[in-house]
Amino acid sequence: MIKQLPITLLLLITLGATAQKKRTFLYGLLIDELGVIPNAHVINLTTKQGTFSNDIGKFRILAKPSDSLQISFVGYQTKKIEVTSLHFGMEENEIKLMKAPFELEEVEIKKHNLIGSIAIDIKQTPKDIGMEKAKKALDFSKIDFSEKVILEIDEMDRSQAPNMRKTTDPTANFAGVGTSFSSGLDAYSQRLKKTRKTIKYKERFPKMLLSDFGEHFFFKELSIPKDRYLHFLEYCNPLGIEKLYKEKQLLKVIAILQQESKSYLKVINEKE
Repeated sequence: MIKQLPITLLLLITLGATAQKKRTFLYGLLIDELGVIPNAHVINLTTKQGTFSNDIGKFRILAKPSDSLQISFVGYQTKKIEVTSLHFGMEENEIKLMKAPFELEEVEIKKHNLIGSIAIDIKQTPKDIGMEKAKKALDFSKIDFSEKVILEIDEMDRSQAPNMRKTTDPTANFAGVGTSFSSGLDAYSQRLKKTRKTIKYKERFPKMLLSDFGEHFFFKELSIPKDRYLHFLEYCNPLGIEKLYKEKQLLKVIAILQQESKSYLKVINEKE
């Protein structure tokens, strides 16, 4: 005959297993009626650790079931969430915040001498000094529009060579020769600028990735050796992680890194 364990003992075992469960990243997206909410404050009330939502309303925070999250932002009602096992996974948790209602303070209406006639009251109303100055600045009555706007010699530019782009067509002197000189130079400059921008992004990519996902993700969760971090990113590059990161598809990047880390560790362990 199988003896049944007391209910109290079963509860203690369940609570102990939950308490020992390791905290992992919980991913969320903050929205309101109009769109995403950036820079909102998210705090785990259990661990007292906090973070902020990024420019597209997304955030991540270490948590586990039974933790409590508090989300707050100026102008919105503070929201508390009890974390459950359903909050974890590759899908984002979409969290909607509601606008906080506010009341206008009392306004004291002072006594005035207006009688209700526009013609009379307007004379007793103080003038808006800013508006008066703006009207004077837009007064073109004293300008002679028949006078030439562009002078033969620009008085302001006597100390330097004239800017020919202001008055002439830069390709006019090459009439009959062709237009490839100007357009070719511009095209080359554009290609050079684009190449430099691409190289700069590739140099910054490992630092940006480590800053967003954290050392704990790479070196603890994925078990990537620190001295192999750059090598691991090169291993994953053929799957387009740089492009996905630039397009803000962070969940796809994380999925690729998690999947490829297993095969990568096998490869480096076999070589060693």
